[in-house]
Amino acid sequence: MSSITFAVQGMSCGGCSGKVKRALEALEGVSATEVVLESGAVTVQYDAPATPESFRETVEDLGFDVVS
Repeated sequence: MSSITFAVQGMSCGGCSGKVKRALEALEGVSATEVVLESGAVTVQYDAPATPESFRETVEDLGFDVVS
């Protein structure tokens, strides 16, 4: 299992962070996601076929910016 943490900008409420969490956890291969609204930190635990690139696409499709 792999893990990655990245920062997301644009989340302003619990609804935003919940939306990001649900979208990432819906991806095949993702086993857990933690979203910290205050810092914008998102940690994803995953196996193949999930990739960091798919996380970026998913978050950006929701209208948020991945900054790291």
